[in-house]
Amino acid sequence: MPSFKHVGQSTTSPASNSQRMVIRVPAYVDDKGYVQNAGFTFKPIPALEKGAIDGPKAIVLHRTDSYSVDSALRSFQSGIGTHFIVDKDGTVTQTASLLRRTARVGKIKSRAAEGGSPAGEAALINGWGWAPTKIYNHEKSKTYPDRYPMNQDSVGIETVAKHRGESGWEAPTPEQLASIATIIRVLKDAYGLGENDVYEHDKVSYKTGGEGTGLYSGDPIASPGMPPALDSSLPGLEGVANR
Repeated sequence: MPSFKHVGQSTTSPASNSQRMVIRVPAYVDDKGYVQNAGFTFKPIPALEKGAIDGPKAIVLHRTDSYSVDSALRSFQSGIGTHFIVDKDGTVTQTASLLRRTARVGKIKSRAAEGGSPAGEAALINGWGWAPTKIYNHEKSKTYPDRYPMNQDSVGIETVAKHRGESGWEAPTPEQLASIATIIRVLKDAYGLGENDVYEHDKVSYKTGGEGTGLYSGDPIASPGMPPALDSSLPGLEGVANR
């Protein structure tokens, strides 16, 4: 009768046993709009999903203004929130499908007035003064990238951090920075996005200054098709280094 052993319990020759290798499996977005092979946690919140997304064509970076991921997830039940949330330890939770848009950007500013083109339009909009609704109604008739990204064509990433009044926003942890870069790398590869398609929330909408500052400064190690690191906490991968 044949004898079977779990692959982790089997023996190998001395040569192959001298160095344990891991084949890296690329992360990808599945047909339901969820990122696979990246070690993310899935906690779908139906209230977040508002309709089909166009693209996505851009990424918007947010901070939660909360002390914990749990309080942020509870607030998402109200129907306002992002596709991803990054906890202090770097844990990434996906809460909505990338096939669906979520409500979180708010009224966008004028790209022309912020230094875009054409100059004549910038002068017109600046002449309106403080008029967020009027500017938003003017901008939303445009298509991206002639305007800033909106809910219908962008993905949102929340980072757990608290605003501390005069001292400003809590800085991201190294683990959060690494996870944000991983999410962005996956999205760039999946949807053909570039560095210019990544935005800070307060730069595109009327939000507390600095909300998106310092969360991402580019990904110098990224290369086409490069997957994120394997999650070494997964069964069978304990203590295994990525190669």
